[in-house]
Amino acid sequence: MVKEENEAKLIDKWGEGGLCLGWTALPSSLMFLQAQLGLTSTDLNVLLNLMIHWWDAKDRIYPSQDSIAYRMGVSKRTVQRTLDRLVDLELIEVKHTKRNGKYGGRNLYSLTPLSRIIEINAPMVKEAFISSKEFKENE
Repeated sequence: MVKEENEAKLIDKWGEGGLCLGWTALPSSLMFLQAQLGLTSTDLNVLLNLMIHWWDAKDRIYPSQDSIAYRMGVSKRTVQRTLDRLVDLELIEVKHTKRNGKYGGRNLYSLTPLSRIIEINAPMVKEAFISSKEFKENE
């Protein structure tokens, strides 16, 4: 019952055509944490492009850098630099594969580090948000 209600709400917002390629769950706290995490708009865009491939928590995903670049309208090199930056920020993990292996040389990405950081920091952001809201109401 809840699943049908949630689906109906999504269809009300985006229409069936808007959802024909699926949808991706995004924790709102990521948006509130982006400055604290040091994310640029390009970093966030690459993360969103990775998230559309991440269906199961334990899975590593392997979208092509060319596809991400095409969707974003940037060069593959921009995507590569951004992925390197996200690794340096310890928000994603990358495992390189062999060209003649199962994944044909594609990188395997894990978003587990980002998930853990959000899980730890989101309650503090929520508390700060509530406090600032209460502070404004008491002025």
